[in-house]
Amino acid sequence: MKTFENLNIAPNLVATVEALGYLEPTEIQAKAIPELLKGHDLVGLSQTGTGKTLAFLLPIISKITDERYPQALILCPTRELAEQILLEAKKLSPKSNVKAIAIFGGTDIQRQIYAIKRGVNLVIGTPGRILDHIRRKTLKLGLINTVVLDEADEMLNMGFLPDIQSILSVVPTERQTIMFSATMSKDISSIATRFMRSPVRITVGTPNATIASIKQTYFICPKDKKKRTLNALLREIPRGRTIVFCNTKKMVDSVELYLKKSGFMVLALHGDMPQNVRRRVMNEYKTEINNILVTTDIAARGIDVADILSVINFDLPQNNEYYIHRVGRTGRAGKSGSAYTLLNSPEQVAEIKEIEKKTKSHITPSTLSLEGTLDSAPTRSKPVGKKLNLKSREKRALAFGKEKRQRAGVKIVGHSKIGTKKRTIRNPHKSKIHF
Repeated sequence: MKTFENLNIAPNLVATVEALGYLEPTEIQAKAIPELLKGHDLVGLSQTGTGKTLAFLLPIISKITDERYPQALILCPTRELAEQILLEAKKLSPKSNVKAIAIFGGTDIQRQIYAIKRGVNLVIGTPGRILDHIRRKTLKLGLINTVVLDEADEMLNMGFLPDIQSILSVVPTERQTIMFSATMSKDISSIATRFMRSPVRITVGTPNATIASIKQTYFICPKDKKKRTLNALLREIPRGRTIVFCNTKKMVDSVELYLKKSGFMVLALHGDMPQNVRRRVMNEYKTEINNILVTTDIAARGIDVADILSVINFDLPQNNEYYIHRVGRTGRAGKSGSAYTLLNSPEQVAEIKEIEKKTKSHITPSTLSLEGTLDSAPTRSKPVGKKLNLKSREKRALAFGKEKRQRAGVKIVGHSKIGTKKRTIRNPHKSKIHF
């Protein structure tokens, strides 16, 4: 049996890893860590959930010195993934010389500038915000010795290729470059050719093997019945952590509202939410075993939650890669999982058949009874497990205010966006009153 000690990692780091419960390296860790410790560039084809984060963090932490200047840079597609990598880095170096920072948009850039000035040697961030700091000259990468591109395929899908190229052009050419991706596209190959030096290539857990243990099912339903079908499906499948994927932020909000009105405990996550709200949503999702998370593909990157029982594609994924990433959220670490997809046209059925063919998996058609579900769920004054929302409180306050004005002799004529229009009525028993 291979152990982390066999991988030539420093004894104190081995002890930390074992204390965290990692007793045996995963396949990607066992193959990648020795090569990275030798200083080789590396391209790793690995699916989400295979342990690649430790595969590049352990070698980085092993060679970072006490000096407070950026020595290693990790680029990733989303804020959530940046925070997740930062958390893992802190766990692996509780008493070491690693001073790490996560840099991404949606937060106060001045705080990031202040933290950088105090001194950091490991920088983790999204390409857009990293490039912003470079242009402001608040982040200097002239002494970087290691660059990691994590989930490179997703960064390219999000349009970050120009930013990545700009960043790689300003870091030293004499560096170690590490790239992890779920797939090997032409753009990934071009980055490897242009910016890497004879990289070692490692492939672990092909997409087919990753989703082979996951039960996959699809349902055909009219577009105007999709929410009812989702409602019925959630009542049919075993209770447990579930992710519902939508293709747009607007649909995330719509589905969340419908499910809340239907009595489900639901959380929503998408890119328009402030970072503090996104962080609170993820904390709640991790602590509540029966929560349902409605999200987009981009916002879901970086979600590291154990024991996700079911994945539901409310909207058909835009391509095969998204399907693999979505389905790969369940059935991790050898556990079973289920994935369900809602389709509403013959064209979508053809697309799911193409996905089935390319991933060499079996996606079974099925049906659901919509009895007991509604197109528009009845409104509840108090959703299950949630406090009254702000809008409800405002309505009650408005109703109370209206009653108060009427008792005082003030008649409400109407409402506008600016405020409530009022007209004062003379009352023989009261003086003139304005509200």
